[in-house]
Amino acid sequence: MENGIARFQLLMELRRLGERAFLHKLRQKHPDLTPQQINEELSKWYRVRPGAEFGDGVGRVGDMARFTQSN
Repeated sequence: MENGIARFQLLMELRRLGERAFLHKLRQKHPDLTPQQINEELSKWYRVRPGAEFGDGVGRVGDMARFTQSN
């Protein structure tokens, strides 16, 4: 079980890193955006980035059951 927790924590850290990278790039390209506009762009990015239509990133669609199986 600890391995699953560690993997999930890594996944969340990678998500935060991706978000920070997106925000950094957005602020460099559009320094005049308001905080509300930045939040709107971030929400849009989460919906339309490659693979977002499946609720996952680029690659194969994951099976969520793997997170509910007990070891």
